[in-house]
Amino acid sequence: MTAKTSAGSIAGFGSRLLAFVVDAVVCDLLALFSGRRPGDPVYGYIVFAAFLLVEVLFVGLAGQTPGMRVVGLAVVRAHDGGRQRLGWIAVRTILLAVVIPALLPDTSGRCLHDRAAGTSTIRLR
Repeated sequence: MTAKTSAGSIAGFGSRLLAFVVDAVVCDLLALFSGRRPGDPVYGYIVFAAFLLVEVLFVGLAGQTPGMRVVGLAVVRAHDGGRQRLGWIAVRTILLAVVIPALLPDTSGRCLHDRAAGTSTIRLR
């Protein structure tokens, strides 16, 4: 196994995308339980709210979303910058909601939403 794909290394775009797809399916299923259906003007907002809720709750409590767990990823603090847990989770989630920062990695492979929050999304296996 190369260092780039070993446990503890920064997660690649493909594994993060797969985790996102799993999370999107989970959020879509949660939205269906609201009684709304695709095509309803409110449905997309419910899916979006479910995504943000899943992100905050699961990353806050377990360090990974359901999709990250399936793929073998986790969010860890890159360094202890003194920010409270709720603070960095909020920064990361808000920037993730904007989408663009999640698509722009730096030279080390960390995306901008992780850099701004002082976190890294790493491989667990």
